[in-house]
Amino acid sequence: MRGKLRFAVISDIHSNYLALENALGCLDELHRSGQRLDGMIFLGDYLTDFPYPQKTLHLLDECRAEFPCWFVRGNREDYLLRHREQSDDGWSFTSSSGSLLYTYENLAPVDFRALEEMPICLDVKPKNMPIITACHASPNDNKEWIMNRPLLLDRYSTEIAGQVLLCGHTHRGGVVELNGRRIIFCPSLGLPQDHRPGSKFLLLESGHKVWRYRTLTVDYDKHRMVNEFKRSGLYDKAGIWAKCIIKSMFDQRDHAARCVALAWRKAAAEGFSGSNVLPEQYWEAAAKELGLA
Repeated sequence: MRGKLRFAVISDIHSNYLALENALGCLDELHRSGQRLDGMIFLGDYLTDFPYPQKTLHLLDECRAEFPCWFVRGNREDYLLRHREQSDDGWSFTSSSGSLLYTYENLAPVDFRALEEMPICLDVKPKNMPIITACHASPNDNKEWIMNRPLLLDRYSTEIAGQVLLCGHTHRGGVVELNGRRIIFCPSLGLPQDHRPGSKFLLLESGHKVWRYRTLTVDYDKHRMVNEFKRSGLYDKAGIWAKCIIKSMFDQRDHAARCVALAWRKAAAEGFSGSNVLPEQYWEAAAKELGLA
């Protein structure tokens, strides 16, 4: 008799290949204990922020070789693809865009083709079970924030084909029941921002014509990752942004967003009204005030 269907759901890796390695090790242990995996659903933002993006891409290729896999495109993938078309966008090795440029320069043409082919939203259709709809942020927009926004939640719960809508982007977990649908927010594996320790992902399991899920947590050697930042050159190329990511890695808070917001306030107070490229002096002042530098 066929047992439960199981799908791993992984979101927001952000090039954190050490966290991904350990998540895959956790899934391998489940497999050896008899909890067989039927596929993997990835919710975008695979790259940027952490060093050595090719290591993350290699692990994703290993997943493809072993399991049926579904991939949606996150907003970070769009940033990289857009830069390929508009290379005069001002990216440079500074706090504003150094992390993005580092990742971009470590990708090959085949990688860009793979990212380009990923849809914004897709449906997974397991046999004899309700459809699963998967997206990064929302079914229509991979930057749209729908967590805690009742009108958007209500809208998408009526528009999707699936019994379940899987979303990433928020870097924190949650679930909403609306209109007979369940909207599940998958926490971030690579850069969680839920103030709770551990890198997290989901295991979706079939019940009696319904999908249930549980959250799995793994850890990794964060001090080793700090060394990887420095060895790779990303620590120097990304400036204050790299320091924000490292701090967030240790305490699961969104220090990058806090630093960006404060830096722009400082710039505005001095009358700066330039482009999206914020001068380093404002990054440094904000980081100092927040204890990040």
